Amino acid sequence: MTVFNSLIKDFTQAPVPTLARWQEGRVLWAVMLFAAVFLLLSAMGYFQVFLGMAPCELCVYIRFSQCCIVIAGAIILINPRNHILKAIGVVLAVYAVAQGMDWSIKLMHIHDAAHLVVDESMDFFAEAGSAAGSACSTEPRFPLGLPLDKWLPFEFAPTGGCGEDDWSLLGMNMAHYCIIAYAVFAIGLTAAIVGWFSVFLGNKPSNNRI
Repeated sequence: MTVFNSLIKDFTQAPVPTLARWQEGRVLWAVMLFAAVFLLLSAMGYFQVFLGMAPCELCVYIRFSQCCIVIAGAIILINPRNHILKAIGVVLAVYAVAQGMDWSIKLMHIHDAAHLVVDESMDFFAEAGSAAGSACSTEPRFPLGLPLDKWLPFEFAPTGGCGEDDWSLLGMNMAHYCIIAYAVFAIGLTAAIVGWFSVFLGNKPSNNRI
């Protein structure tokens, strides 16, 4: 708690220099990497294996974006002070977060439509939503034409329909939690980029590293 309080104090007293210091250390990027690993393991271990929920087309796209975040973090962790490595990692991470957010929002809309029942006289809304969810393709098209569903079928081959899951926690489904996760990634990336750019503008980080 003392370390956490110290970090908060540093940030409130000098936010930009603190961000500049954080983005030159490894902790921030390691947290990003392991957060994405946690999401991947949760999707494959808990939902797919333990609960027996088959991934849909949008699910495997979301997994792809999380893999990109892992790769981006690994690239930056090689040397967080190397601007070339950081540029490659940041661009990949921004792309992954933007795409992941887009796919998660689409999945949320499909899920909400698939579970929409206004009343007994309007059950056709639910039927239409379920039809939309099951219309997901079983032949995904990954960026750059990567045949990930052929290389790693357990992770990337869609075998379920979009929006068909009934899992929820605190009134939110997987798509909602993915949106929250990507929002947190976006906030962290924005803060890191601000700190990184401030270095180019002459705002030198302190010698204390995390």
